[in-house]
Amino acid sequence: MKDLFLKDILPLSEEDARDAKIALNMSWEGKSHFERWNESDANNRDVSYSYYSHHGNQRNFTRIGQLVFGFVQVPRNNKRWLLVTAGRITSLPNHATCDHVEEERFQGLVGRLIVEIEKGNTYQRYIFNLNKYYNEAKVIEILADDYQDISFTGLDNVHLSFHNLRLILNGTKYADYRNALSSVKGVYCLTDTKTGKLYIGSAFGEKGIAQRWSDYIDTKTGGNKDLIELYKKEGEFYFENNFCFTLIEFFGMNTDTDRIVGRETYWKNAFATKDHGYNEN
Repeated sequence: MKDLFLKDILPLSEEDARDAKIALNMSWEGKSHFERWNESDANNRDVSYSYYSHHGNQRNFTRIGQLVFGFVQVPRNNKRWLLVTAGRITSLPNHATCDHVEEERFQGLVGRLIVEIEKGNTYQRYIFNLNKYYNEAKVIEILADDYQDISFTGLDNVHLSFHNLRLILNGTKYADYRNALSSVKGVYCLTDTKTGKLYIGSAFGEKGIAQRWSDYIDTKTGGNKDLIELYKKEGEFYFENNFCFTLIEFFGMNTDTDRIVGRETYWKNAFATKDHGYNEN
């Protein structure tokens, strides 16, 4: 099968092809631009990082009307990039984000087009002339729907970052995942990935695991004494950036609470979380 490249699916006039820019957005201040796009409102995606008017003392965009194609790096693959915006510059403010309007003819590809680009060792530089990649960026996939980094593969495979759990529980997408977590009780583990400390807990409310984990999304600590002390010391962003959630065991909604609490105690002892983790008792 013949390979497709950007030039094959982004038909441009000679002027646009010559003047257009491509933004290969990776991360800023410890957070990936993919996360910024993925966590933003599906009807109002955050793509501002593709339209900065300056980088240091260098102006990236030179004129109003210039076409910009913004990509974010796909998680866990530094050569693959997802198209998240295709727009024209409408203003050039000093050291600020440029205003833009999305180019309607390319909107069917936004959130769906994945290409392969070898960016190389140019971390500080992320804005390039499109013609640098126009003929060489290989099309990997055009998705049927918007890119989703979270897929539900069964209750025995639930291991989620704080960010992804928040997307599942508070967003409009991932209804299958959200419903599954609402349909079972269980024993779970919170992992502090920075220190390796664990917290073992159980959920047996009427909305199951989803109900209990929503408490952590809202409060960060779930009311646990040791986690409250950690919150006072480190703040909410520590939890958002370092905690992940794992479902250890799950049970039907009619399961007796004593059985679930008994399994919680078993796992606390197994992992010694009273002596080496965040469990107080």
